[in-house]
Amino acid sequence: MLNKKIVTLNNQTTSYLDEGSKNAAPVLLIHGVPESSMLWKHIIPEIASQGFRAIAPDLPGFGQSDRFPNESTWENYLTFINDFIAALELEKIHLVVHDWGGLIGLRWACDHPDKVESLIISDTSLIPGYTWHPLAQKWRTEGLGEKVVEAMANKQAWMANMKHEIPSVEEVILEDFYAIFETAETRKVILELYRSANRQLIEPYQKLSVINKPVTILWGENDPYISIDFAYKTRELQFPHARIGIIPDTGHFIHVESPEKVLPYVKEHFESMIKI
Repeated sequence: MLNKKIVTLNNQTTSYLDEGSKNAAPVLLIHGVPESSMLWKHIIPEIASQGFRAIAPDLPGFGQSDRFPNESTWENYLTFINDFIAALELEKIHLVVHDWGGLIGLRWACDHPDKVESLIISDTSLIPGYTWHPLAQKWRTEGLGEKVVEAMANKQAWMANMKHEIPSVEEVILEDFYAIFETAETRKVILELYRSANRQLIEPYQKLSVINKPVTILWGENDPYISIDFAYKTRELQFPHARIGIIPDTGHFIHVESPEKVLPYVKEHFESMIKI
């Protein structure tokens, strides 16, 4: 049973999962939208069993974490990562990212390449050429986005849609994911984040190749939001030494849809870290 802890950052409450010895090498797991630290429910125990410390925050506004008092922009989430790492007194970290967690985490890694010991990247893109998926385009559109997130606040309909998309997902995970839609203020978080993301902002961050550390790229074979083409483009353009694992018969939320297929890659990744 995973239990969330609490830390106060800049007078905001941040909830997070923290498993494993405090003296072990830390692994920071960053979730995406609309998710929470519970995305990693099945992954964290595997990482901890390998002798690492697995730490996964609810990003501000998601799960049980307070939203930012100001706008929930891409830049503010980068600042949050710095503040969170400092509060937990972490030095070098292994970084595991998914979806928007990759846009946030990989930008952070570009600014702090000396602090990254390894990377697991899944279903995310910080390279040119990606086009926003239809739902993201709606969220980015003034007026339309507000109507869409308000409609998504219908919990019964939202849960039914998510169970259709991820048939095997546990109810407790979806309950935590839904928190972002519960109030008008938290729903704004999604709109503010997507609208802060000018794709031109990725241009200064095409230097991930300087992180010459072990990289595993994992992708859902049928991801409807970011196609598997971007798994191979990420390796080609940023991490030519990376290992790619395509998770068969899965969509975007691979960690909760097919954890039994993801865990062997996670295990192998961290076993290789022990051997280094």
